[in-house]
Amino acid sequence: MRLTLRTMLAYLDNVLEPADGEVLGQKINESDFASALVQRIKVVTKKLRMDAPKLDGKGMGNDANTVSEYLDSALPQDRVGDFERVCLESDKHLCEVAACHQVLTLVLGSPADVPVHLRERVYALGHPENAAAHTVAASITPPPVQAAGPNGQPAAKPALAEVPEYLRAGRGTNLVPILATVAAAFLVAVGGLWMIGAFRPTNPLMRWMRGNPQVAANAPHANTSTRTPTVVQPPVRAPSTDASKGTTDTASSPAVASPAPSPMPENVTPAPPPAIAAIPATDVIPAAPMPAVTPENPGATVPAPAAPAGALPPVPPPEAVATVDPAAKTARKPLIPPGPEVKPPPVDVGRYTSDGQVLATYDPAGGLWKLKAPLEAFVSGERLISLPTYRPQLTLPGVQVTFAGEGNAELAPPADGISRLSVDQGKLLVVAVGAMNSQIDLDLSGIHGLLTLVDADSAVAIKVLRWLPPGMDPAEGPGAVVVELFNTHGRVTWTEAGQAKVEIPTHKVLLYAGANPPELQGPFIAPDWIDAKSVTPIDRQASLELEGMLAADRPLSLSLQEALQFRKVEIRSLAARCLACLNEYEPILKELSDPRQFSYWGPEFDTLRRALHHSPATAAAVQAAVERLRAAEAKDVYRLLWAYSPEQLERGSANHLVKLLEHDQMDMRVLAYENLVTITGAGELYRPERTPAQQRSAIQNWKERLAKGTIAYKLPPTPLENYKPLAGPAATEIPIPPRGAAATPLAP
Repeated sequence: MRLTLRTMLAYLDNVLEPADGEVLGQKINESDFASALVQRIKVVTKKLRMDAPKLDGKGMGNDANTVSEYLDSALPQDRVGDFERVCLESDKHLCEVAACHQVLTLVLGSPADVPVHLRERVYALGHPENAAAHTVAASITPPPVQAAGPNGQPAAKPALAEVPEYLRAGRGTNLVPILATVAAAFLVAVGGLWMIGAFRPTNPLMRWMRGNPQVAANAPHANTSTRTPTVVQPPVRAPSTDASKGTTDTASSPAVASPAPSPMPENVTPAPPPAIAAIPATDVIPAAPMPAVTPENPGATVPAPAAPAGALPPVPPPEAVATVDPAAKTARKPLIPPGPEVKPPPVDVGRYTSDGQVLATYDPAGGLWKLKAPLEAFVSGERLISLPTYRPQLTLPGVQVTFAGEGNAELAPPADGISRLSVDQGKLLVVAVGAMNSQIDLDLSGIHGLLTLVDADSAVAIKVLRWLPPGMDPAEGPGAVVVELFNTHGRVTWTEAGQAKVEIPTHKVLLYAGANPPELQGPFIAPDWIDAKSVTPIDRQASLELEGMLAADRPLSLSLQEALQFRKVEIRSLAARCLACLNEYEPILKELSDPRQFSYWGPEFDTLRRALHHSPATAAAVQAAVERLRAAEAKDVYRLLWAYSPEQLERGSANHLVKLLEHDQMDMRVLAYENLVTITGAGELYRPERTPAQQRSAIQNWKERLAKGTIAYKLPPTPLENYKPLAGPAATEIPIPPRGAAATPLAP
């Protein structure tokens, strides 16, 4: 079965055969584009105030007849592709087709329940004379006498239209709604009676129904303020008279008198007392037999005289009344359980002030990433992703934040009027917006502090990343946190949570490197990435073109998937790197096997390395994508993404990398070559997109390097920025080591 829009709609509405549905579901799971389209269909069909085409619309997507022919598989095959393209490009038309298919599924799956008289009247509409006769007959009782034919026989009735089979079924009455209504009314009534106390043991009616009318009659006289748990007395056996002795047996009489029982014949055995487990609240505990006062037992008490028959039970003395434990009252559960914790509603925390840039925002309702519209407000709790080569701007109270390239952040509600921002990774520039002592509360991948821009023109460049040493398994844990706060202008202070305030002088950097204590170093020249001119002209042009292909009303991943088919290599590469930022790694892995993308293999290799460094979860996602694309050599491809440590190169990894330059698979040659360039900084005129037979000279150069032992790091690898020292007297201070020369090891 082919994977088309029509078959996907049939799969979503569950009208396929089980075997076909299983096959199609597997195809959808294997295709990122199909999975994204399924999510998009679910989102647009649930979207409120979704616009619909006009009833009298014309054209491919607006004509209702075209939609019906497409759903009925009657649309000519040469027009199906154009119609599906209209649906994919417009949420309005996609929602229309999906909703129509769903309605048809419900109507054809559940026959309509139409009254018989209305059905017959509708069938007669095709014959005017029959319709008129049917109208008169429906209004007169009894029906008119039928006219006789030529032979005195009744004339034949006009033939009615044949009833379709799917309308003949389903004439029975549906009792489910009626039963549901009755059950709901019963539950409401029972709940109301329970709330007013109708089922409590103290209710006289409930006592009478339990078979204790005497207590029910005496209930109003009971002292309800001092209720005691008591036991119900069993019926008293009638006294039997011994004719031979002339005495009455009273051994079974209780100490407390009860109402006189009705006489019973001697030959009738009284019924045994019922075993009642419930304990009414106002019954009296029967007193135990008291011993008589005798000289041998002077401490005995005299029992109270028995009450006459029919008298009220005696009220127990105050000291005999059982007290209620106050803790038992507080331990009672409320009748209505407490509801779920109500979260505070989101509040506006800023505004997106960029135009011509791309910023992804997460839609929790649809579970998709979407494009942030210019001048749209930010709300607390909003998750944001800045994509490669773009520089989106966030205007928050007191400060302006500009991201440079890829980065993840989340906005928090302000505290005491101070903006709050959590940055998981990325590069950003924070500047004051014309006010002194502007502040922002920052959480930089776990390093929490308050940044104060003392001057009205202060600016700070911040870099946040995670870093794993080359050759370390990403599954062992997230990389070490590296944070750099570089003061580019004005006076700046940083107050880490639980630490003293630190002033960062201009052109100096405060460095956090793993578990090492923070260090203040410099002065240096400001990093190049803070200037928008650091983006190459070709990347800047590609960013503008890709931004024009994205729409705010469509899932961002869907638009980026479509951009992968664009004719320009720079657009395809940028789209693949953007999808990697959204945790979709198959497109960027496919780029490594496309010979047309050789100019962008370096940035794509760096993007995959950053994903492995970020967390074990993202590394597992990369590994899963590799296994789906390269099941046979997935282990080797994934290992090449770790890079190699100096010790591993000495133990034979350098020889392994040189051998891979002659591999028959292009992606293996690309990853081996990128590792060698990262290690040595040389290329040796090798071109991975060409076959090994065409590059014998370049491969020989690498073999000579291997023989000389020059395939090694000149300086130990490091994630620190390659700052250039600032000219002048202050440049005599010890600078941060450049990239490739870490002064101290980074501990995760």
